[in-house]
Amino acid sequence: MSLEKKIAKYVELREQIEELENQKKALAAEVLDLLPQETATVSIPGYRIKRASLLSIKTSLESAKQLGAVTMKEIVDKEKIKKLYREGHNPPDVSEVHFIQVYTDIQIPNVNSSLA
Repeated sequence: MSLEKKIAKYVELREQIEELENQKKALAAEVLDLLPQETATVSIPGYRIKRASLLSIKTSLESAKQLGAVTMKEIVDKEKIKKLYREGHNPPDVSEVHFIQVYTDIQIPNVNSSLA
């Protein structure tokens, strides 16, 4: 299979996955609406469904300070680690992952041809 055909197949699969993800999200919302509010876990033949939730916290630093909800901690300076790696050093527990990214070219109609 040629590179062009492999890229075309990759893009086709990516689009199918995106459509399936959208369908899955819609179906999950429907299932969530059908689950009893008072029960965390529901069992049906062959499946166990658990209602779960996550907090999305986007509190600003200023608001968190006012609430007394700020902590100071040491963290790894990833930019410095990247720089060391690029300079040829071998920092521990650093690995490089290789992958592809495929972008779909946007076809812009020729303005001049549509005015004719």
